Amino acid sequence: MPTIIPQHKIEDIREATNVVELVQGYVTLKQKGQNHFGLCPFHHEKSPSFSVSDAKQIFHCFGCGAGGNVFTFLMRYEGIDFPEAVRFLAQKAGIELELEESDDDIQPKQNEALFHINEFAAKWYHQILMSEEGVKARDYLHERGFTPDEIKKYGLGYAPSAWDKLVKHTQQTTNSLEALTNAGLVSQKKEGGHLDRFRDRIMFPILNLSGRVVAFGGRIIVADKKTAKYINTSETSIYEKGKLLYGLFQNRDQIRQQKFAILVEGYMDLLSLASAGIHNVIASSGTSLTEEQARLLKRYTSKTTVLYDSDLAGKTAAARGADILTANGLEASIASLPSGHDPDSYVREFGADALTKELNAAKSLFDYKLDRLANMSAADQTEGIRSVLSSLAQVKDKIARNILLSKISVQIGISENILWAELEVLLNKQVKDSIRLSGIGERLSDLSKVKKQTRLEKAVEDLIRILISDWSTAEFIFNNINFEDINDFSKTKILEYYKNKFKSGAIILDDDDSIAHYFHDVELSEFIVRELNMKKEDLDYRRWAKECLQTIHETKIKEQLQLLKEDIKQSTGDKTKIKELLQACTALEQKRKEFVVHE
Repeated sequence: MPTIIPQHKIEDIREATNVVELVQGYVTLKQKGQNHFGLCPFHHEKSPSFSVSDAKQIFHCFGCGAGGNVFTFLMRYEGIDFPEAVRFLAQKAGIELELEESDDDIQPKQNEALFHINEFAAKWYHQILMSEEGVKARDYLHERGFTPDEIKKYGLGYAPSAWDKLVKHTQQTTNSLEALTNAGLVSQKKEGGHLDRFRDRIMFPILNLSGRVVAFGGRIIVADKKTAKYINTSETSIYEKGKLLYGLFQNRDQIRQQKFAILVEGYMDLLSLASAGIHNVIASSGTSLTEEQARLLKRYTSKTTVLYDSDLAGKTAAARGADILTANGLEASIASLPSGHDPDSYVREFGADALTKELNAAKSLFDYKLDRLANMSAADQTEGIRSVLSSLAQVKDKIARNILLSKISVQIGISENILWAELEVLLNKQVKDSIRLSGIGERLSDLSKVKKQTRLEKAVEDLIRILISDWSTAEFIFNNINFEDINDFSKTKILEYYKNKFKSGAIILDDDDSIAHYFHDVELSEFIVRELNMKKEDLDYRRWAKECLQTIHETKIKEQLQLLKEDIKQSTGDKTKIKELLQACTALEQKRKEFVVHE
């Protein structure tokens, strides 16, 4: 059975975590009256509308509607799920988690087993590195300029050269070889037995945003043309290479403080910069930058400098990476290193100050691409210009886009009209792709269903608003509502919460905000906190509730009638069936007319 976190532990962790102190680690807050205010971290704003309540232990943005408690803040800001948020805050509060078993799902247990075996292996690899057996690997790291502090911070390790050292060590513990195999750390031989996947390699643990080990990268110490320089563990249910950035967990605070990130390609590049005192750096782990990685980075900064190798492949990858960053709303620049250098070799040879100068001289994506045009043939220049325009099409601000277009026109000597005609083709294609991907136009018949569902959902939301504002309507609402009519909506869970409170005889006061801590879903928490912060008005809540209940009843009957009418159309020639369907329609019509809300 999978493991779950007991509710009493969740409450202990929530009570031990002050929401103001937690949010202040991410947002600058100033106290005004009873609450603290700052710029919302979830949308761009110039005037603070983000409020944090010490008394209620919740946050709420009056601009974008974001809201919730300590768990949902962390979930939204860090992009993690609820269990990861609980573990993070438990560790911060010094609370040891006790896990219970549940029959709900097998996946959480499998994931936890992968986390455990990866963390077990990371600890063992690091112990080997720091032991006498790891002297060769330590010397190699020291020669590369890696400091003991960075080796410890990033949890570097060493996989011994023996074929089955990790296998034998695991057999002496309670850990299973099956778990090691699932994590990609050992492989099974055809004739039986197991072999270590990583041998005689520097080991780089890869952490998720909660600081848990999800995978490894391994680098050979001695160059060997027959052996891959780097190998990684395969993807698992807890690790997707294109969704994580190496070093982000360790360096996100530095990135926030300096308000920009340096993006490098590999582990060694990052460690060399970190050992030289440059810590606002992350790596794409030697793979091409992905959309998911760009969106992840945007949570921590709006500005990124791409620092890749100086060879042709590195320059091409840098331009592509900057394109992806720009398309996802980041300001991207590209730093160029002298020929023959990568970030690792450059900082080791010339030092941090020299590298900082190169970073300060980084060019915008457009200037970088335009400079490269000068060294291209006439045929390649055509594609190069189209590449510049493709990047320009990603700029959302129309004024900024037009200014850039004028600048590009002057620099390459082609009229704005010609460039604009090409750019318009790209912009139109973007619109068409957006429509296609969103599924608009695929099924026009679904539009009527969406409208009906929207009307029903609004009635559900309004009933919640009424209960929050006037608990005296609870008996009237729950005596008349049919939950089967609204079980398709996520917010029905909130009504069910209130129904259980009503059945237990609870009295909900106007200032009762306990529901804000009950749900661990970002969407539900935001809705609840937003409604709790709405100004209460003097309304006829009973009449409003009656209208909502009638809407729910009538809309569901109309949906059922529509389905019956469609069945009648498809039953051509079957008189008996048509007669039965018509009778069912008549009965539904009568039911709709006779519906009465019991006072």
